[in-house]
Amino acid sequence: MRMPPQQPRGPNLPPRGPTPPRGPAAAKPAASRTAPRRPPRKLPAWLARARNLVVSPSQEWTTIAGEFATTGSIYTRYVLPTAAIGPVASTLGTIAFGERSSLATLGDSYAMSVGDALSTGVLEYGLSLVGVWALAMLIDLLAPSLGAQRNPVQALKVAAYGSTPYWFAGALAVLPKLAPIGALLGFYSIRLFALGLALVLKVPRDKAAAYTLLASIGGIIVVLVIGALSRVFV
Repeated sequence: MRMPPQQPRGPNLPPRGPTPPRGPAAAKPAASRTAPRRPPRKLPAWLARARNLVVSPSQEWTTIAGEFATTGSIYTRYVLPTAAIGPVASTLGTIAFGERSSLATLGDSYAMSVGDALSTGVLEYGLSLVGVWALAMLIDLLAPSLGAQRNPVQALKVAAYGSTPYWFAGALAVLPKLAPIGALLGFYSIRLFALGLALVLKVPRDKAAAYTLLASIGGIIVVLVIGALSRVFV
């Protein structure tokens, strides 16, 4: 009786798996075929703060009230870029259309040369920086008589961050005919002043309305003075 042939002895071989793919698909791993997503670009800190003051003002004012700041940091990190929006827009609008109109002049349009437009823009910018400081001093001086404690830095926070709608509305001056609309949008600053005085300076509720009214009148006076000086010295 014949026996079946025996298989040659050798090492135990593992079972064969599926055949690996060949071609371009085998050259690149699956992970590399998916392009990585780029993280969303972050807004500059001053622009993000301005957005938060408009979208969620109460929450942002609470953050502002508790953060450490100095006069220099408030100016360099926020006032310098935001205060430039209106003067830059009105200067560009003057160069393009030959007439000037800005929130500082309450939308009043008048003809102006390119050279005068540049010098007026610089003057308005400088006066805006001084105007914020003047408004902050007024807010600080009124504090004791309206139930709040004097604090120049906290008062500057209210003056600077509360002026955000006014400064951003100045961007409409790039089209001189739209400057009056910007003046109306700038009145939203009154709302920010009311929240800022309550959350930053801890004004009592029974005196918050009077404090807001006086601060708003002071802001309007500052705007009128800037507009008058920008026309006198050019």
